[in-house]
Amino acid sequence: MNYSLIDTHCHLDIIEAQGQDISVSLEKSHAAGVKKIVQIGINFDRSLAAKRIAVETKAEIDISYTIGCHPADNIESPEVEEISNMIESCKDEKKFVGIGEIGLDYYHKKETKESQFKTFHHFMEMSVKHALPVVIHSRDAAEDTYQVLKDYKGKGFGVIHCFAYNAEYALKFVELGYYISFSGVVVFKNAQDIQEAARQIPLENVLIETDAPFLAPPPHRGKRNDSSNLPFILEKMFSLRGETNHKVEQAIYENSLKFIHRKAV
Repeated sequence: MNYSLIDTHCHLDIIEAQGQDISVSLEKSHAAGVKKIVQIGINFDRSLAAKRIAVETKAEIDISYTIGCHPADNIESPEVEEISNMIESCKDEKKFVGIGEIGLDYYHKKETKESQFKTFHHFMEMSVKHALPVVIHSRDAAEDTYQVLKDYKGKGFGVIHCFAYNAEYALKFVELGYYISFSGVVVFKNAQDIQEAARQIPLENVLIETDAPFLAPPPHRGKRNDSSNLPFILEKMFSLRGETNHKVEQAIYENSLKFIHRKAV
């Protein structure tokens, strides 16, 4: 079956760096029903690449981009300033849809907790100033991420990308006004907490993503991921939700459009 899909989080630049021509991924993804892709920035150079791909790529799929400062990169002040200046210069561009990845990562970089907090707050302030959605990376940092976002309740909005916590935290983030995005991890057999979160949150808060080239869902787990695998994630959501498959597909697509158009839940 051919679905209508939007990949809200993809790293085409990394796929490109790994030696696969972007056109190959885009052709496969278009055949699978993918209409739009959000190409994510993670540092200054990768954000420049994200913009280049979004602006210059000629394809059937429409590509948007974000500008980000990944918490696991331990990015120093001069680059934070470069990233901030890029956001300022691109904030009115149609293809620029948000700030991220930003957030907290205690799995890779717990020792940089203090600087991560400072950088996270900095970019949250920018998002509020310009009414831009944020793409939140949070790994092994659920409570601290929640507490930071709580400071901006009613002002900050966006998505918790590649959600990796339980239903309790999913509902807490929803209460703050965030979309929850599920990656191929939701298809993994041992991902019961994430699956329960996908069952419990309101359908209007659900997004899906690949995080390609990472986290390919079964039956392609362990291989390079791309947006063409998005149907496996959608079909898992069908099995977890109580609504009809058509309603789930339609709602996730409409939610994704709202996110791309910088609209809150």
